[in-house]
Amino acid sequence: MAEQEYFRQALSDFTFDMAAGGMIRHLAEKGYTVKQIMNALDYPIPYEKVRRTVWDYLLKLQVLLLEKPGTGIQQQKTVYVEERGKFGKKSFRKVTIPAETCQKTHWKEISCGSGKETELLHLLSETCVGTDGKSAYVSCDYGILQHQEPKQFSALLDVLKDRQKEYIEGLPWVNRRVYHCLDQRMLEIVSRQLQTGQFYGNCYFEQKEVERQ
Repeated sequence: MAEQEYFRQALSDFTFDMAAGGMIRHLAEKGYTVKQIMNALDYPIPYEKVRRTVWDYLLKLQVLLLEKPGTGIQQQKTVYVEERGKFGKKSFRKVTIPAETCQKTHWKEISCGSGKETELLHLLSETCVGTDGKSAYVSCDYGILQHQEPKQFSALLDVLKDRQKEYIEGLPWVNRRVYHCLDQRMLEIVSRQLQTGQFYGNCYFEQKEVERQ
């Protein structure tokens, strides 16, 4: 029975991915919020399914990290190599490619408070403007606040513009600290929170390029 349920779920996931997964990921990469993606789809898909797809894709792109920048372990890459047998029959063999680089990047960590807001704003503008944000990250406690301090979470969102608020509310934040790359959108969100005294967290700035082994 469990095996039947497994294959039923696998088929459901495959059907969903073929029908809408690619479109959702494409729109997420273009910067659409979950609400915008829902409006752009041609047929109804459960809101939570879209949220989870976007969340997982942002993790894959390293827009979101579940570990502090610089502490994650680089994973091996798996590819499938095409081969032909003695009679020309095509087959595929799974090959694991070792990581080409070793994560030795150093990060400068700055905490908000103690008069550091001006320093943070300066670093944000110097480091992040005009980049994809991957050289800097910001800690996000949205999930913790949602679960434990809903009033503080609401106050934090109230200082944001509608589109910024829509982005934060659309993601299924987990009940733990998460790290978001400081792309243009997140840079604007953090800057607004800093200016209104509603930023609570740390920023991480890359100090050294990845060294090859």
